[in-house]
Amino acid sequence: MRVLITVWPTASHLFPVIPLAWALQGAGHEVRVASPPNLWQHITAAGLTAVPLGDEESTPGYSGEYVTLPQEERDRLARELGLGPQDAHEWEMFSVFLVTAVEMFHQVPREPGARMPLVDDLVAHAREWQPDLVLWDTWPAAAVAARSCGAAHARLLWGADITGWALERFARADARREEPLANPLREVVRPVAERYGFAPDDELLLGQWTVDPTPPELHLPVPGRRVQLRWVPYTGGAVVPEWLYPVPKRPRVALTLGTTAQMFDYANHAMLAAMLDTVAELDIEVVATLTPGQLAELAVPDNVRVVDYIPLGQLLPTCAALIHHGGFGSFATAVAHEVPQLIEMGAGVESPEFARSLTNARAGLTVHHERDGAAGILERLTRLLTEPEFAAGARKLHADWLALPSPNDVVPVLEKLTVRHRARS
Repeated sequence: MRVLITVWPTASHLFPVIPLAWALQGAGHEVRVASPPNLWQHITAAGLTAVPLGDEESTPGYSGEYVTLPQEERDRLARELGLGPQDAHEWEMFSVFLVTAVEMFHQVPREPGARMPLVDDLVAHAREWQPDLVLWDTWPAAAVAARSCGAAHARLLWGADITGWALERFARADARREEPLANPLREVVRPVAERYGFAPDDELLLGQWTVDPTPPELHLPVPGRRVQLRWVPYTGGAVVPEWLYPVPKRPRVALTLGTTAQMFDYANHAMLAAMLDTVAELDIEVVATLTPGQLAELAVPDNVRVVDYIPLGQLLPTCAALIHHGGFGSFATAVAHEVPQLIEMGAGVESPEFARSLTNARAGLTVHHERDGAAGILERLTRLLTEPEFAAGARKLHADWLALPSPNDVVPVLEKLTVRHRARS
């Protein structure tokens, strides 16, 4: 069968789907990855076929300062939905990050009928190539493309199912109301769907089923078919640096904020300053994958080696611990290499649910640089490096990860679901 994959256009969203793409190709299927120009090099470097969408001029750049919904509107919707403090993280992820990201990369023009380069190119390619299955994350335009050519389609999750969580909350609220609430995600997708003659129904927002790489204990209680997948880390290729081996006699610790933060030179400088000041007091070697912009005006201790980039898959097998921001890519790569983790829970933490999974398994600890201070960072990192229970917990988390279906295991399931859901014979 033919499989078309689209992802939100950053390497941190592309890399997780590459092992599944390889598994599909290995089973004899044709695979293409549709993307704006910024990912073409990564796609082809992984041995996959890249389908061009738009050009550099038509590809929007993400800005953390841009938010679709004003705070007053978010607060009003939260009240209408009956959300409480326990829902704060999920609501922020939905109403701030998800809605904003979807709007930015659907590029609805102000002039009726004007070209939408990324969306129009995607739909045109789907109609021309006629894929059997479309896999997509954070970009419902791909579901529109699938429906326009009769393909089956499924979402690829990169974290907790925030979309499913939100749709269920809106459905609950609508059952209590005479008039349904306007779901901001549905309204963002509406002009794209209607452009091609479709309504922005739940299937365009949720897929016909969902491929979920998150640990089962983190699944949110949302309806729909879920295909569990083991997240096999892919962190790109690079020549092994001379300094990586032999491993030093003192413990080596990795420090990262993830590839997306690197792309935008994002960093919480107060947090990094606290981390760097603390590790300077320990007899350890730290490898920090940070850019000059992320380290601006910060003092780097003598025991910290700064590298712009090294694949975590190369670095972590030599490390006794990983300090990171709570992103799933960093979390999953550490799990795959049985490395205990310290997750910073201050501003910039991506996924508190991964921190919860980590601490429940006793495979790591969390810290908040403002609340816990330098003493808290020092205490937790020292425990990770000296107390055997964390290494044992990392081994247990690794065993649980290995028990999940691999990409090769999932391919036959995708084949059967594709036959069931595609609209053409």
